[in-house]
Amino acid sequence: MKTTTTIISIIALLMAGAVVSNAQDTTEAGEFQKFIQQEQQGVQQEEQSFALYTAEVTKQFDDYVAEQERLYREYTGQIEKKWGKKNIKTSTKEEYVAYDSNYSSRKSVNFEEGKATVEILVTEAEAKNPAMIQQKLQEQVAQLAVSKGGTDPLEMKNDVKPEKKPIVSEQLAMSDGRPVTERNAKQYAEETVKKALVTQEVVVGKDGVKRVVVGVQMPLVPNHVKKRAADFRETVKKESDRFGIDVTLVYAIMHTESYFNPKAKSPVPAFGLMQLVPKSGARDAYLFARKKDSLVTGEYLYVADNNIELGTAYLTKLFTVDFRGIKDPKSRIYCTISAYNTGPGNVAKAFTGKRNVTQALPKINSMNSDELFDYLKKNLPFEETRSYVAKVSERMGLYDEWSK
Repeated sequence: MKTTTTIISIIALLMAGAVVSNAQDTTEAGEFQKFIQQEQQGVQQEEQSFALYTAEVTKQFDDYVAEQERLYREYTGQIEKKWGKKNIKTSTKEEYVAYDSNYSSRKSVNFEEGKATVEILVTEAEAKNPAMIQQKLQEQVAQLAVSKGGTDPLEMKNDVKPEKKPIVSEQLAMSDGRPVTERNAKQYAEETVKKALVTQEVVVGKDGVKRVVVGVQMPLVPNHVKKRAADFRETVKKESDRFGIDVTLVYAIMHTESYFNPKAKSPVPAFGLMQLVPKSGARDAYLFARKKDSLVTGEYLYVADNNIELGTAYLTKLFTVDFRGIKDPKSRIYCTISAYNTGPGNVAKAFTGKRNVTQALPKINSMNSDELFDYLKKNLPFEETRSYVAKVSERMGLYDEWSK
């Protein structure tokens, strides 16, 4: 009888333990479910915060672009007022153009063609005074030789800082071959204006006043492109080493995009040495390099170190992320070059008709690098890009000596 009672007691204890265990399991399960819900809420809140932040940055970009367009319209309006509609001239990626504060003179440097020009606006009576014309032209040529930029009205409104040294530093030469410096700039101006062909053109400004544009042109030294490129060797090496990208590719892109014009600007607008578009390429590059989304302005991109950092970062993103599935390294470079100009979606479109890079990979990987290069030159969606991939690939060889 005692044994039976003991067994019943043991069973009762086990059942009680089971009840307690089940209660504990239920409590733990509830706590775990609560934890999961809190984590999910946290993730949702983070996603919402990130989406709001991204939207705010996008709005900043939109506002910036709208303000740039407004300032540009105001700027060209001032030019047209005095120079006339047919004589509006502004900076491009190949040519730097700067006006004085009252738009009565302008200086320009064409980095592709290797020539510099100064022009002044004078009255018809002044145009008949050779001594006065010569003096004014000499003043402008001397200023061009030492100008570091940053004084053009549009540059000043955008707070664009001057370069560290003259824009044409070591790119103009005296008659005896010596480089033009601040010390001999006046002498250079006198020599140049005396022997240069002085041009005159009558213009009528939007204000209805007839004026005469008087100008002279001077050549840059024969190796002007390589001289400008040399100014950026330290930064190019630093950033190419940091991101692990071919240094010759960085130089060739810069050469093709701006001819190493630090003040380059295209209508997109794209800014600086590697012609980055604030709202697209520059934004993607900043996020890739800094792991943070942020407004990138033209003022920021005109700083050579910033521009080279982000341009190199964008090349690396294309090479290591967008086209990581391309097996042949040379083929991957060709696609990266093309995408730098037109975007990875348009490169993919050349192979499948769709903008999906993953879907294009089988066809890309079925070709060797030479076949792919020929295919890109014939089938990329835009003529500009078909020419671009050839130019950049060829120019990489110009900088082999700097890759060692």
